[in-house]
Amino acid sequence: MFKKSFLIIILTAIFFSAQINAQDEDSDTTNYKDDEEWFNDWDWNWDDQWSGWHHGKPFIELDYGIGKPDHDKLNGKFADVGLIELKLGYVSFYDRSDETIIEFNERYAFASRLATDLKSTDDNYNKYESDLWRFGFGRRSGYGYSFDKVKILPYTQHAAVWSKLEVDGLDGGVAPALDDILFGKQSESEILKRFDGEFRFGTLSEGGIRLEAASFISFNAGYEAAVIFPRHMFWKHLGSFIIETAGLEALDKFVDEVIDSSPFAGPIVNFLLKNGYSYAFYLLKKEKMNWPFNTEAPLTYETFKIGVTFTF
Repeated sequence: MFKKSFLIIILTAIFFSAQINAQDEDSDTTNYKDDEEWFNDWDWNWDDQWSGWHHGKPFIELDYGIGKPDHDKLNGKFADVGLIELKLGYVSFYDRSDETIIEFNERYAFASRLATDLKSTDDNYNKYESDLWRFGFGRRSGYGYSFDKVKILPYTQHAAVWSKLEVDGLDGGVAPALDDILFGKQSESEILKRFDGEFRFGTLSEGGIRLEAASFISFNAGYEAAVIFPRHMFWKHLGSFIIETAGLEALDKFVDEVIDSSPFAGPIVNFLLKNGYSYAFYLLKKEKMNWPFNTEAPLTYETFKIGVTFTF
């Protein structure tokens, strides 16, 4: 209870601090100018996210990772999984007023597999072994540092995902835990069957750093948190999405103010605030998939990833 209250306080503080910062001006003339700039920034951001999918340089990315599936209501444990992933997309770079600071935006499609047999030969006795295929569309963005031919790009990433899970042995029936039998709770097999064998919608967020040592190749490392819904409740999902997106938009405005006043600090502030916010929201969704609405617990994956990207 304390952890959830603490997270709610963090989210609220971030949102209102950004709003206060954006509104704190000295005169009516300055306010008018800032309102006009705000409108132009909003229009630019909207176009940047939802149009011009094929603009920019094309890239291919290959990733490998180690992940941990989980469900808030399961007593049993999943075996860790390995991840292989392919991304195809486009990246655009934008110069800021400071020559060493750049802004970047990527739009991509991806397909991946997360499976127990991709990890290792560890002893998985008494754990659920799984195989998940997924595909989706995402956006990765941030601010970075450009030093001659070297770029350091801290990023934040969000995507919509469709996933199909298969759990070994589930067709033959997984024995429910003893307390499920005694107290009439939903059995573990019933929980898992809500995900097994069908494509389910979900979302993911990721934070990481990319190092570009040449114009055509770069290396990245990131941490991904993914949520898979047992069913898609459109209106509750839309409400949760609007709340989450409003916080990210508020942080965008706050980061713009930071970059205007202290350009070199901007990429790090953007990385910490947005990824901290996204992970806090993910933790709230582990118990209620469409937080703050009263909904089921989702299936979740947390994955550490490394990758290589080829830009053309």
